[in-house]
Order: sequence, then C-alpha cells, then structure tokens
Amino acid sequence: MKDIIQEKIDRVLDRIQDPQTGMTLSQLGLVEKIRYVEKSQKLIVFFNRLGHSKACCAALNMVLLADFETEIKSGLKAEFPQFSIKLTDFSHT
Repeated sequence: MKDIIQEKIDRVLDRIQDPQTGMTLSQLGLVEKIRYVEKSQKLIVFFNRLGHSKACCAALNMVLLADFETEIKSGLKAEFPQFSIKLTDFSHT
C-alpha cells in the first residue's frame, strides 16, 4: 500500500512544472518531504521555500510558490480524494 501511495505522490510532483524552466517540483527541491498519516488519512507536505537554489533565485521561488501550492493540493486531492492535504514549512532545525 505504501509503495502505491509513494508512486502516486511521485507522479504528482513530476507533473507539476515551473513554467519558466520546465523543471518539475521534484527537480526544484521545493518539496522536502511528504508524510502520510494513515490513521487520520492525511498527507502533510513539507516545503523548503527556498528550495535548493541560490539566494538570487529565492524571490522567483517565492512568487511561484503560491501557484505550486495550489497545484500540489489539487494534484494530490485528485490522486487521494479521501485524504486531507496540509501544507507546511520545512524546518532544518
């Protein structure tokens, strides 16, 4: 079951692309991890708002992030209609 969930999550992240570069969310590194909480049927998406880009690109990432969040929510909701989807910031601490 967990393999199927991971495959669906990977497909969603690979479908969503930055319109400027054509890179997927997987490639951009904006999604640090996604946690599946089986008991409450919830997916928690942890964002690294700066991604793995240089500081000069941070402003661009912030502008695109709102669109990415919307696309992630709708993509995951389409794959997992019974799950709730929560977006949160990833902290390295």
